[in-house]
Amino acid sequence: MASDHDKRYKKLFSHPVIVKELLLYFINEDFIKNIDFSSLERMDKSFITDNFKEKEADIIYKVTFKDNEAYIYLLMEFQSTVDKYMAIRINRYLAEFYEFLAYTVNGKEIPATFPIMLYNGEEKWTASTQIQDLIQSTIPDKYIPHFSYYKIIENEIPKEVLLRIENAVSAIFYVENSKPEELKNEFQNIIRLLEKEQPDLILLFKRWLNNLFQTSKDNWETEEFNEQIENLMEVKIMFETALKERDKKMIEQGIELERLELAKRMKDEDVDIALISKITGLSIDEIAEL
Repeated sequence: MASDHDKRYKKLFSHPVIVKELLLYFINEDFIKNIDFSSLERMDKSFITDNFKEKEADIIYKVTFKDNEAYIYLLMEFQSTVDKYMAIRINRYLAEFYEFLAYTVNGKEIPATFPIMLYNGEEKWTASTQIQDLIQSTIPDKYIPHFSYYKIIENEIPKEVLLRIENAVSAIFYVENSKPEELKNEFQNIIRLLEKEQPDLILLFKRWLNNLFQTSKDNWETEEFNEQIENLMEVKIMFETALKERDKKMIEQGIELERLELAKRMKDEDVDIALISKITGLSIDEIAEL
């Protein structure tokens, strides 16, 4: 069984906003900007084999890409050691997913799937992303499989870069790239990375981080962090409420202005005041003052 931390990690990346931030800020491919992120729809499917369920998890999203259906296949690698043959394993998962899709398209072309591997281990990632690098070229190249996956290696992303991104994913990676004893002095940086996020995303992050603290060998006190997170969420909620109230008042004021403008135009056209009052809902006195 996967650990509580791994399950919570998977839950983080099951949130569509987290996936959107991951794709937009950590994938260096031009086609990403053409994805309709409002179409993100998580699929209830997994292609992880039984012998790897404790070491990794996969999440699949269906998206609209240039008015076509496409898929994002995200493999989260939890094991700390680097698997040299990762490209073969991801290729297997993807082949099984394509086979699943083949039964749904009624003989048409199968939608494209973008494979991503997210690695949060401590070791330097040394495995090739291309399957052809793992196979001897003793036969013609056209008979050797060609496949590549996109890798996101957390420990390769400098903290300075994460601090410039300022979103929930950068906060997650910032924590993952910090030692427990370092995090005690990193609260303000983490809070700053979350300041632009919505309260539900901040709460999701808080639960993940508290779970991480609880399962950590150091198991150090988290009251200070939780207090700062609560304060941030309270400010965010108050700010959102104020914005909604402002928008409501602006709408109401806009409607009132429209009524006044309509009444003024009708009055200029010598329309009967009683009729103006009936149409606009303004009183006779209000119309008379226009």
